[in-house]
Amino acid sequence: MKVVWLHGPPAAGKLTVAKKLSEDFGYKLFHNHLTVDLSLSIYDAFGEKDFCEFTNQIRRIVLAKAQALGVTHLVMTSMTCSESDAQEIQKYLAFFIKQGIDVYPIHLNPVHKALYKRVMSEERADSHKLSCQHSLEKVLTKMVFKGIEHKKTLSIDNTDLSENEVAQLIVEHVG
Repeated sequence: MKVVWLHGPPAAGKLTVAKKLSEDFGYKLFHNHLTVDLSLSIYDAFGEKDFCEFTNQIRRIVLAKAQALGVTHLVMTSMTCSESDAQEIQKYLAFFIKQGIDVYPIHLNPVHKALYKRVMSEERADSHKLSCQHSLEKVLTKMVFKGIEHKKTLSIDNTDLSENEVAQLIVEHVG
């Protein structure tokens, strides 16, 4: 199975691009908020107790099941901070190797000005996604969103690219 792991800061366009890969190129879509929303159905707040550990466990179970079912192409999204999430990133990379999953980390990296504009979209307001410029500023000040260090990582500045253009770049990279 080939997994495109879209990562980057809030409002980078991860879900938008993931939907395009699903709709136009047949990728199974496994986005971050599926598991976040599931976990929030039993936890009182994001990040409390073992929330993150539980949520990542669910993700790995789903990825292993997709592999077992014969899914050939899957796109997953996550907001990963290269510093605070470093240990979890390594767990995922080890998991992919153990499962025989071919991973392609794709880092979406638009300029901050674009993030501030995108974070105010109506779609974000109707979800658990960050949808406030002030909160985004805090996240961007506190966290570093670099590409995952991996031989197949592709970093894309999608400030001025459409989701179609980004999806095409990804498909060409994955092969």
